[in-house]
Amino acid sequence: NAADGAAATILALAVTDATAFCFGGEVPILVYDAKRNVVEVIAGQGAAPRLATREYFEEKEGIPARGIEPATVPATLDAVLVLLDRHGTKTFAAVAEPMLELLDRGDKEWHPDLAQTIRRLIEAEKGSGGDRRRGLRLVADYFYRGPIALELDGWCRENGGLIRYVDLA
Repeated sequence: NAADGAAATILALAVTDATAFCFGGEVPILVYDAKRNVVEVIAGQGAAPRLATREYFEEKEGIPARGIEPATVPATLDAVLVLLDRHGTKTFAAVAEPMLELLDRGDKEWHPDLAQTIRRLIEAEKGSGGDRRRGLRLVADYFYRGPIALELDGWCRENGGLIRYVDLA
């Protein structure tokens, strides 16, 4: 359906249009439900990490325009999973397939790392016992509360980022 197509497109755009939008970023999603005649907003806007205080950035003389310090908690994955949960019919694995094809053919240095992350999320989804919605929850948990969250915390600590495990969870 349209929600499945939108989810697949968002994930693919994280590869093909990565200079304007990325998997670790944000994506607002508008959904028109014709049956109910309502528009739903899935914000997909990341929260500021707890360390990103006004005092922190005043000491730095402002929020940098580039780099890892101004990064918010990655919201793209959560927004896609919410879209699939509320309106979709496909699994995360199914909508991530075009993204993986692009990553596997790609030549950017970050393509293999992101492909590995997506494959890990798909592997986590397999623990659902065939329950699509449970699988989506397992993907979210693996990213935001599981091994990937711990790895993101460590990477941010090593590279001057402010995102920590508690922000992701």
